[in-house]
Amino acid sequence: MLVARAITVTLQQVIRSITLILFPLAFITLFAWATAGSTSGSTSDPIRAALWLWLGAHLTPFNISGEAITGYLSLLPLGALLLPVLAIRIGYRRSVERVGDAKSTRTYFLLWYLIIYCGVALIAGNAQASIDWKRGPITVVVILVLAIFSLKATKALHLPFNLFLIMLGIAGLIFTTALAINFETAKNLTVVLQPGIIGGALLLLLQLAYLPNIFIATLSYIFGAGIFLGSNTEISPMNFNLREIPAIPVLAALPTGEMPWLIAPTLMIFIFGWLNLKYLLKSPAFIKIKRQSILRFLVISIGGFAALGALSSGSLITANMSPVGVNIAAACLIVTAQLILVLLIQILLPKLISSLSRKGRVAS
Repeated sequence: MLVARAITVTLQQVIRSITLILFPLAFITLFAWATAGSTSGSTSDPIRAALWLWLGAHLTPFNISGEAITGYLSLLPLGALLLPVLAIRIGYRRSVERVGDAKSTRTYFLLWYLIIYCGVALIAGNAQASIDWKRGPITVVVILVLAIFSLKATKALHLPFNLFLIMLGIAGLIFTTALAINFETAKNLTVVLQPGIIGGALLLLLQLAYLPNIFIATLSYIFGAGIFLGSNTEISPMNFNLREIPAIPVLAALPTGEMPWLIAPTLMIFIFGWLNLKYLLKSPAFIKIKRQSILRFLVISIGGFAALGALSSGSLITANMSPVGVNIAAACLIVTAQLILVLLIQILLPKLISSLSRKGRVAS
């Protein structure tokens, strides 16, 4: 009886969680289609577009194969991920309240969501566009696990997480300042697109959804690792190789050449490592536990930035616009080098000072 109730309740809540996002998307796409004045197509086109947007909000990559364009779309907005995560958490919490058994509820909720996700992907797919079945379902499972499970971070993770948010905020301020300085360029790019009122509003929403991607890319730039904006391109404070940019208004914030002074914020990594490692080295735990904590911190810091860089980057359909985003290899190398340097300084510096003080006492 409990199993049947868990299956029924979780199915209901999964459907509600999905429609909570899908219905507004369907309204937006239908409204945009109706005001576009297209003489071709049918009402199924905006519905399919709403399904694609829902799948895209789950960071699902697409294979595009049309007459005009063919390619792979994996550069998806991290900001849009907030909507399904909130809907999943609300639906799961209601399921647990009604069923009572968190373990069985969690299992059935995850299974139902994955089944319906695959169904939506099959319905939305056609000869022109289909999801990447190798990456899509795996990504959704990861999102479900992160959204459903209550991840209680240990006290040791609070400091690095808060410091990372501060660094991301500084990157956001630098990007915002650059965009404000080049506002005329952004306006000209918008005029080139001629999106209209409805299209302009949708373009604004899309750019807002991509802000987390942009902030992470900005962080990679000021770290000195740089970013890519298509094949054979590299944009960093010490190197600038970019021929042209797409007509996307937020790209007006891009630098126009080499800016070596903008590599100064890379010291944030040093400060980040210094504060965290100082906290770990001064903890009263045993030496073995300290070593494990330091190793865990290094792995999470380097691996976490690599994961964020991978999620915020990708391919923008055409071969010329792949890759777009963080230079992950260079970023990981810079982060690793600075964190290890900080660790060596904090371990060796006290020993050096102690040795010099002993020599001074002997000489006196």
